[in-house]
Amino acid sequence: MRGLLLFTLAVLAQAQEIGANFNHDPELIDIGLLQRTPVQWVRTTPYIFEYIHGQKSPETSPGLGNVVQAAEAGYRIAFGYRWDFRKHSLRIPAPGSETEKRYFDIAQRMLQRLGPHVSVFKLGNEPALETMDADMQPDANGVVPLVRFTERLLTEVVEPHYATHPDWPRPKVYVGSLPALFEPRMQRLPAVLGLIALAQESQAIEGLSIHLHIATEADMQESFRFVRERMPDKPLIVPEFSLHRLYVQHLREPLGATEQGRAFAGRYQRDPKMPLYSWYSLANQHQVSAEEWAAMFASRPWFPPHFLRTYRRYFEQYGVKLATYGFVSQYAPRIVPPDGMAWFINPIFIPKTLPPGPKGEVPANPLWFDDFIDIVNQGRPDSKARQ
Repeated sequence: MRGLLLFTLAVLAQAQEIGANFNHDPELIDIGLLQRTPVQWVRTTPYIFEYIHGQKSPETSPGLGNVVQAAEAGYRIAFGYRWDFRKHSLRIPAPGSETEKRYFDIAQRMLQRLGPHVSVFKLGNEPALETMDADMQPDANGVVPLVRFTERLLTEVVEPHYATHPDWPRPKVYVGSLPALFEPRMQRLPAVLGLIALAQESQAIEGLSIHLHIATEADMQESFRFVRERMPDKPLIVPEFSLHRLYVQHLREPLGATEQGRAFAGRYQRDPKMPLYSWYSLANQHQVSAEEWAAMFASRPWFPPHFLRTYRRYFEQYGVKLATYGFVSQYAPRIVPPDGMAWFINPIFIPKTLPPGPKGEVPANPLWFDDFIDIVNQGRPDSKARQ
Protein backbone atom coordinates (compact mmCIF):
# COMPACT_ATOMS: atom_id res chain seq x y z
CA MET A 1 0.00 0.00 0.00
CA ARG A 2 2.91 2.35 0.69
CA GLY A 3 4.08 1.91 -2.91
CA LEU A 4 0.59 2.69 -4.18
CA LEU A 5 0.46 5.84 -2.02
CA LEU A 6 3.82 7.03 -3.36
CA PHE A 7 2.62 6.32 -6.89
CA THR A 8 -0.56 8.28 -6.28
CA LEU A 9 1.37 11.29 -4.99
CA ALA A 10 3.78 11.13 -7.91
CA VAL A 11 1.11 11.27 -10.59
CA LEU A 12 -0.74 14.26 -9.17
CA ALA A 13 1.51 16.60 -11.14
CA GLN A 14 0.64 14.93 -14.46
CA ALA A 15 -2.13 16.14 -16.76
CA GLN A 16 -5.21 13.94 -17.04
CA GLU A 17 -6.26 14.77 -20.57
CA ILE A 18 -9.90 14.37 -21.58
CA GLY A 19 -10.93 13.76 -25.18
CA ALA A 20 -13.83 12.84 -27.46
CA ASN A 21 -14.85 9.21 -27.90
CA PHE A 22 -16.57 8.05 -31.10
CA ASN A 23 -16.51 4.33 -30.24
CA HIS A 24 -16.88 2.12 -33.33
CA ASP A 25 -18.28 4.92 -35.55
CA PRO A 26 -15.48 7.10 -36.94
CA GLU A 27 -18.04 8.06 -39.57
CA LEU A 28 -19.49 10.41 -36.92
CA ILE A 29 -16.27 12.40 -36.44
CA ASP A 30 -17.17 16.02 -37.22
CA ILE A 31 -14.51 18.72 -37.06
CA GLY A 32 -17.09 21.47 -36.61
CA LEU A 33 -18.61 19.70 -33.64
CA LEU A 34 -15.20 19.02 -32.12
CA GLN A 35 -14.38 22.72 -32.39
CA ARG A 36 -17.28 23.56 -30.07
CA THR A 37 -15.21 22.06 -27.24
CA PRO A 38 -11.54 22.39 -26.24
CA VAL A 39 -10.74 18.68 -26.76
CA GLN A 40 -7.40 17.75 -28.30
CA TRP A 41 -7.94 13.97 -28.52
CA VAL A 42 -10.20 11.80 -30.70
CA ARG A 43 -10.69 8.09 -29.94
CA THR A 44 -12.26 5.43 -32.16
CA THR A 45 -12.21 1.63 -32.43
CA PRO A 46 -13.83 0.43 -35.70
CA TYR A 47 -15.36 -3.03 -35.97
CA ILE A 48 -12.53 -4.73 -37.85
CA PHE A 49 -14.71 -7.56 -39.15
CA GLU A 50 -16.61 -5.01 -41.24
CA TYR A 51 -13.30 -4.64 -43.10
CA ILE A 52 -12.34 -8.32 -42.99
CA HIS A 53 -15.72 -9.31 -44.46
CA GLY A 54 -15.52 -6.68 -47.20
CA GLN A 55 -18.30 -4.37 -46.01
CA LYS A 56 -15.78 -1.53 -45.78
CA SER A 57 -12.43 -0.94 -47.46
CA PRO A 58 -9.27 0.01 -45.55
CA GLU A 59 -8.28 2.23 -48.45
CA THR A 60 -11.56 4.06 -49.10
CA SER A 61 -13.83 3.94 -46.04
CA PRO A 62 -15.11 7.41 -45.06
CA GLY A 63 -14.66 6.57 -41.37
CA LEU A 64 -10.90 6.10 -41.63
CA GLY A 65 -10.82 9.20 -43.83
CA ASN A 66 -12.42 11.13 -40.97
CA VAL A 67 -9.68 9.91 -38.62
CA VAL A 68 -7.01 11.22 -41.01
CA GLN A 69 -8.90 14.50 -41.41
CA ALA A 70 -9.08 14.95 -37.63
CA ALA A 71 -5.36 14.30 -37.29
CA GLU A 72 -4.56 16.76 -40.06
CA ALA A 73 -6.75 19.31 -38.25
CA GLY A 74 -4.49 18.99 -35.21
CA TYR A 75 -6.28 16.40 -33.07
CA ARG A 76 -4.36 13.56 -31.49
CA ILE A 77 -5.67 10.11 -32.28
CA ALA A 78 -6.27 7.14 -29.97
CA PHE A 79 -7.02 4.18 -32.22
CA GLY A 80 -7.56 0.44 -32.05
CA TYR A 81 -9.61 -2.37 -33.54
CA ARG A 82 -12.73 -3.91 -32.04
CA TRP A 83 -12.16 -7.65 -32.52
CA ASP A 84 -15.78 -8.73 -32.11
CA PHE A 85 -15.20 -12.48 -32.35
CA ARG A 86 -18.20 -13.32 -30.18
CA LYS A 87 -20.62 -11.34 -32.35
CA HIS A 88 -19.64 -13.52 -35.30
CA SER A 89 -19.28 -16.76 -33.28
CA LEU A 90 -15.62 -16.95 -34.29
CA ARG A 91 -12.71 -18.51 -32.45
CA ILE A 92 -9.37 -16.75 -32.31
CA PRO A 93 -7.21 -18.11 -35.16
CA ALA A 94 -4.11 -20.20 -34.52
CA PRO A 95 -0.76 -18.39 -34.67
CA GLY A 96 0.60 -18.29 -38.22
CA SER A 97 -2.60 -19.69 -39.73
CA GLU A 98 -3.99 -18.42 -43.01
CA THR A 99 -6.92 -16.93 -41.13
CA GLU A 100 -4.65 -15.00 -38.80
CA LYS A 101 -2.59 -13.79 -41.77
CA ARG A 102 -5.77 -12.55 -43.47
CA TYR A 103 -6.90 -10.75 -40.31
CA PHE A 104 -3.53 -9.15 -39.75
CA ASP A 105 -3.27 -8.07 -43.39
CA ILE A 106 -6.47 -6.06 -43.01
CA ALA A 107 -5.18 -4.58 -39.75
CA GLN A 108 -1.95 -3.55 -41.51
CA ARG A 109 -3.84 -1.96 -44.40
CA MET A 110 -5.98 0.07 -42.02
CA LEU A 111 -2.91 1.21 -40.13
CA GLN A 112 -1.16 2.03 -43.41
CA ARG A 113 -3.92 4.47 -44.31
CA LEU A 114 -3.70 6.19 -40.95
CA GLY A 115 0.01 6.67 -41.51
CA PRO A 116 1.84 8.68 -38.86
CA HIS A 117 -1.34 10.00 -37.26
CA VAL A 118 -1.88 7.56 -34.38
CA SER A 119 -0.62 8.76 -30.99
CA VAL A 120 -2.12 5.95 -28.88
CA PHE A 121 -2.75 2.43 -30.17
CA LYS A 122 -4.99 0.06 -28.21
CA LEU A 123 -4.53 -3.68 -28.62
CA GLY A 124 -8.24 -4.42 -28.54
CA ASN A 125 -11.51 -3.14 -27.15
CA GLU A 126 -13.51 -4.91 -24.43
CA PRO A 127 -12.00 -8.29 -25.36
CA ALA A 128 -13.45 -9.93 -22.25
CA LEU A 129 -16.90 -9.26 -23.75
CA GLU A 130 -16.04 -9.79 -27.42
CA THR A 131 -14.19 -13.13 -27.20
CA MET A 132 -15.60 -16.65 -27.10
CA ASP A 133 -15.39 -18.16 -23.62
CA ALA A 134 -13.01 -20.95 -24.61
CA ASP A 135 -10.46 -18.45 -25.89
CA MET A 136 -10.31 -16.72 -22.50
CA GLN A 137 -9.27 -19.89 -20.68
CA PRO A 138 -5.87 -21.65 -20.78
CA ASP A 139 -5.54 -24.24 -23.54
CA ALA A 140 -3.87 -27.65 -23.19
CA ASN A 141 -0.48 -25.92 -23.14
CA GLY A 142 -1.51 -23.44 -20.47
CA VAL A 143 -1.71 -20.56 -22.95
CA VAL A 144 -4.74 -18.24 -23.05
CA PRO A 145 -5.51 -17.70 -26.78
CA LEU A 146 -6.75 -14.13 -26.26
CA VAL A 147 -3.56 -13.11 -24.48
CA ARG A 148 -1.38 -14.71 -27.17
CA PHE A 149 -3.43 -13.08 -29.95
CA THR A 150 -3.14 -9.67 -28.27
CA GLU A 151 0.63 -10.00 -28.01
CA ARG A 152 0.88 -11.14 -31.63
CA LEU A 153 -1.13 -8.11 -32.74
CA LEU A 154 1.71 -6.09 -31.27
CA THR A 155 4.61 -8.18 -32.59
CA GLU A 156 3.14 -9.09 -36.00
CA VAL A 157 1.25 -5.89 -36.91
CA VAL A 158 2.14 -2.79 -34.90
CA GLU A 159 5.88 -3.21 -34.43
CA PRO A 160 6.66 -4.38 -38.00
CA HIS A 161 4.49 -1.63 -39.40
CA TYR A 162 6.34 1.15 -37.63
CA ALA A 163 9.70 -0.54 -38.21
CA THR A 164 9.12 -0.14 -41.96
CA HIS A 165 8.30 3.56 -41.42
CA PRO A 166 11.06 4.83 -39.13
CA ASP A 167 10.09 8.41 -39.97
CA TRP A 168 6.68 7.89 -38.37
CA PRO A 169 6.41 8.43 -34.60
CA ARG A 170 5.63 5.15 -32.83
CA PRO A 171 2.38 5.39 -30.88
CA LYS A 172 2.12 4.56 -27.21
CA VAL A 173 0.69 1.05 -27.02
CA TYR A 174 -1.89 0.01 -24.42
CA VAL A 175 -3.52 -3.33 -23.66
CA GLY A 176 -7.27 -3.44 -23.23
CA SER A 177 -9.76 -2.08 -22.92
CA LEU A 178 -10.91 -4.16 -19.95
CA PRO A 179 -14.48 -3.51 -18.70
CA ALA A 180 -16.28 -4.18 -15.43
CA LEU A 181 -13.17 -4.89 -13.37
CA PHE A 182 -15.21 -4.49 -10.19
CA GLU A 183 -17.05 -7.73 -10.97
CA PRO A 184 -15.67 -10.88 -9.30
CA ARG A 185 -16.20 -12.89 -12.51
CA MET A 186 -13.95 -10.48 -14.43
CA GLN A 187 -11.36 -10.48 -11.64
CA ARG A 188 -11.15 -14.28 -11.85
CA LEU A 189 -11.03 -14.57 -15.63
CA PRO A 190 -7.66 -15.95 -16.84
CA ALA A 191 -7.74 -13.71 -19.92
CA VAL A 192 -8.16 -10.56 -17.80
CA LEU A 193 -5.35 -11.53 -15.44
CA GLY A 194 -3.15 -12.47 -18.38
CA LEU A 195 -3.74 -9.20 -20.21
CA ILE A 196 -2.93 -7.14 -17.12
CA ALA A 197 0.25 -9.19 -16.66
CA LEU A 198 1.14 -8.58 -20.33
CA ALA A 199 0.74 -4.84 -19.86
CA GLN A 200 2.81 -4.91 -16.69
CA GLU A 201 5.65 -7.08 -17.99
CA SER A 202 6.17 -6.00 -21.61
CA GLN A 203 8.59 -3.15 -22.13
CA ALA A 204 6.96 -2.47 -25.51
CA ILE A 205 3.62 -1.71 -23.84
CA GLU A 206 3.00 1.66 -22.22
CA GLY A 207 0.19 0.58 -19.91
CA LEU A 208 -3.38 -0.65 -19.53
CA SER A 209 -6.69 0.58 -20.91
CA ILE A 210 -9.88 0.12 -18.85
CA HIS A 211 -13.53 1.10 -19.17
CA LEU A 212 -15.56 2.51 -16.30
CA HIS A 213 -19.27 2.04 -17.01
CA ILE A 214 -20.48 1.92 -13.42
CA ALA A 215 -23.47 2.23 -11.12
CA THR A 216 -21.69 3.58 -8.03
CA GLU A 217 -18.51 5.30 -6.99
CA ALA A 218 -17.61 2.07 -5.18
CA ASP A 219 -17.48 0.29 -8.57
CA MET A 220 -14.82 2.76 -9.70
CA GLN A 221 -12.84 2.40 -6.47
CA GLU A 222 -12.82 -1.38 -6.78
CA SER A 223 -11.77 -1.27 -10.44
CA PHE A 224 -8.78 0.91 -9.70
CA ARG A 225 -7.84 -1.10 -6.62
CA PHE A 226 -7.88 -4.34 -8.61
CA VAL A 227 -5.70 -2.91 -11.37
CA ARG A 228 -3.22 -1.04 -9.21
CA GLU A 229 -2.51 -4.08 -7.06
CA ARG A 230 -1.37 -5.85 -10.23
CA MET A 231 0.09 -2.96 -12.23
CA PRO A 232 1.21 -0.37 -9.69
CA ASP A 233 3.36 1.92 -11.80
CA LYS A 234 2.45 1.98 -15.46
CA PRO A 235 -0.04 4.51 -16.86
CA LEU A 236 -3.74 3.90 -17.36
CA ILE A 237 -6.11 5.24 -19.98
CA VAL A 238 -9.93 5.21 -19.79
CA PRO A 239 -11.40 5.41 -23.32
CA GLU A 240 -14.98 4.91 -22.09
CA PHE A 241 -16.71 5.91 -18.86
CA SER A 242 -20.31 6.51 -17.84
CA LEU A 243 -23.06 5.85 -15.30
CA HIS A 244 -24.90 3.56 -17.70
CA ARG A 245 -25.29 0.79 -15.13
CA LEU A 246 -27.02 3.27 -12.85
CA TYR A 247 -29.48 4.39 -15.52
CA VAL A 248 -30.63 0.89 -16.41
CA GLN A 249 -31.38 0.10 -12.77
CA HIS A 250 -34.14 2.72 -12.89
CA LEU A 251 -35.72 2.14 -16.32
CA ARG A 252 -38.99 0.89 -14.81
CA GLU A 253 -39.26 3.70 -12.25
CA PRO A 254 -42.38 5.91 -12.68
CA LEU A 255 -41.88 9.60 -13.32
CA GLY A 256 -43.92 10.31 -10.18
CA ALA A 257 -42.04 7.95 -7.88
CA THR A 258 -41.21 10.85 -5.52
CA GLU A 259 -42.66 14.24 -4.68
CA GLN A 260 -40.06 15.87 -6.94
CA GLY A 261 -41.00 13.47 -9.72
CA ARG A 262 -44.71 14.29 -9.37
CA ALA A 263 -43.90 17.99 -9.53
CA PHE A 264 -41.89 17.37 -12.70
CA ALA A 265 -44.74 15.39 -14.28
CA GLY A 266 -47.22 18.14 -13.47
CA ARG A 267 -45.00 20.88 -14.83
CA TYR A 268 -44.46 19.15 -18.18
CA GLN A 269 -47.92 17.54 -18.42
CA ARG A 270 -46.64 13.97 -18.28
CA ASP A 271 -48.44 11.04 -16.72
CA PRO A 272 -46.80 10.50 -13.29
CA LYS A 273 -47.31 6.74 -13.78
CA MET A 274 -45.25 6.77 -16.98
CA PRO A 275 -42.10 4.63 -16.46
CA LEU A 276 -38.78 6.15 -17.38
CA TYR A 277 -38.26 3.80 -20.30
CA SER A 278 -41.45 5.18 -21.88
CA TRP A 279 -40.37 8.77 -21.25
CA TYR A 280 -37.00 8.00 -22.87
CA SER A 281 -38.86 6.52 -25.86
CA LEU A 282 -40.92 9.70 -26.08
CA ALA A 283 -37.74 11.80 -26.01
CA ASN A 284 -36.03 9.75 -28.71
CA GLN A 285 -39.12 9.79 -30.94
CA HIS A 286 -40.25 13.40 -30.54
CA GLN A 287 -37.27 15.26 -29.00
CA VAL A 288 -38.08 16.83 -25.63
CA SER A 289 -36.75 20.28 -24.81
CA ALA A 290 -33.36 20.67 -23.15
CA GLU A 291 -35.17 22.17 -20.18
CA GLU A 292 -37.44 19.16 -19.73
CA TRP A 293 -34.49 16.78 -20.21
CA ALA A 294 -32.48 18.49 -17.47
CA ALA A 295 -35.51 18.85 -15.18
CA MET A 296 -36.33 15.14 -15.36
CA PHE A 297 -32.87 14.12 -14.17
CA ALA A 298 -32.92 16.85 -11.52
CA SER A 299 -36.08 15.22 -10.15
CA ARG A 300 -34.31 11.86 -9.64
CA PRO A 301 -32.77 11.52 -6.16
CA TRP A 302 -30.45 8.79 -7.51
CA PHE A 303 -28.92 10.94 -10.26
CA PRO A 304 -25.58 12.48 -9.17
CA PRO A 305 -25.08 15.86 -10.88
CA HIS A 306 -21.51 16.86 -11.71
CA PHE A 307 -20.32 13.26 -11.63
CA LEU A 308 -17.81 14.01 -14.40
CA ARG A 309 -15.89 15.96 -11.76
CA THR A 310 -15.85 12.85 -9.55
CA TYR A 311 -14.42 10.81 -12.40
CA ARG A 312 -11.68 13.35 -12.91
CA ARG A 313 -10.66 13.23 -9.24
CA TYR A 314 -10.22 9.47 -9.51
CA PHE A 315 -8.28 9.88 -12.75
CA GLU A 316 -5.86 12.17 -10.94
CA GLN A 317 -5.55 9.84 -7.97
CA TYR A 318 -4.88 6.68 -9.95
CA GLY A 319 -2.63 7.88 -12.75
CA VAL A 320 -4.98 8.03 -15.72
CA LYS A 321 -3.14 9.88 -18.47
CA LEU A 322 -6.01 10.05 -20.97
CA ALA A 323 -9.77 9.52 -20.78
CA THR A 324 -12.26 9.98 -23.60
CA TYR A 325 -16.00 10.52 -23.16
CA GLY A 326 -18.90 9.75 -25.50
CA PHE A 327 -19.18 12.73 -27.81
CA VAL A 328 -22.24 12.37 -30.05
CA SER A 329 -25.30 10.11 -30.10
CA GLN A 330 -24.81 6.72 -31.70
CA TYR A 331 -27.49 4.66 -29.95
CA ALA A 332 -30.90 6.26 -29.39
CA PRO A 333 -33.71 3.76 -30.10
CA ARG A 334 -37.20 5.07 -30.72
CA ILE A 335 -38.54 2.37 -28.44
CA VAL A 336 -36.59 1.84 -25.22
CA PRO A 337 -37.62 -1.50 -23.71
CA PRO A 338 -38.00 -1.90 -19.94
CA ASP A 339 -34.93 -4.12 -19.85
CA GLY A 340 -33.03 -2.20 -22.52
CA MET A 341 -30.00 0.06 -22.61
CA ALA A 342 -29.69 3.79 -22.13
CA TRP A 343 -26.42 4.83 -23.75
CA PHE A 344 -28.15 7.87 -25.28
CA ILE A 345 -28.06 9.63 -21.89
CA ASN A 346 -24.28 9.93 -21.95
CA PRO A 347 -23.05 11.90 -24.97
CA ILE A 348 -22.04 15.53 -24.97
CA PHE A 349 -24.16 16.14 -28.08
CA ILE A 350 -27.53 14.36 -28.40
CA PRO A 351 -29.27 15.35 -31.67
CA LYS A 352 -31.45 12.24 -31.60
CA THR A 353 -33.03 13.20 -28.26
CA LEU A 354 -33.09 17.01 -28.13
CA PRO A 355 -34.21 19.46 -30.85
CA PRO A 356 -31.68 21.67 -32.69
CA GLY A 357 -30.53 24.87 -31.07
CA PRO A 358 -31.91 28.33 -32.03
CA LYS A 359 -29.53 28.57 -35.00
CA GLY A 360 -30.04 24.97 -36.04
CA GLU A 361 -26.94 23.77 -34.22
CA VAL A 362 -26.53 20.26 -32.86
CA PRO A 363 -27.87 20.33 -29.27
CA ALA A 364 -25.50 19.94 -26.35
CA ASN A 365 -26.48 17.72 -23.43
CA PRO A 366 -27.20 20.01 -20.44
CA LEU A 367 -26.42 17.17 -18.02
CA TRP A 368 -22.75 17.14 -18.95
CA PHE A 369 -21.71 19.92 -21.29
CA ASP A 370 -20.44 22.56 -18.86
CA ASP A 371 -18.63 20.07 -16.65
CA PHE A 372 -17.12 18.39 -19.71
CA ILE A 373 -15.69 21.71 -20.91
CA ASP A 374 -14.33 22.31 -17.42
CA ILE A 375 -12.57 18.95 -17.00
CA VAL A 376 -11.16 19.12 -20.54
CA ASN A 377 -9.67 22.53 -19.82
CA GLN A 378 -8.25 21.38 -16.49
CA GLY A 379 -6.56 18.42 -18.12
CA ARG A 380 -4.97 20.21 -21.04
CA PRO A 381 -1.18 20.37 -20.68
CA ASP A 382 -1.29 24.03 -21.68
CA SER A 383 -4.00 24.86 -19.13
CA LYS A 384 -3.25 27.44 -16.45
CA ALA A 385 -5.14 25.13 -14.11
CA ARG A 386 -2.18 22.74 -14.27
CA GLN A 387 0.44 25.40 -13.52
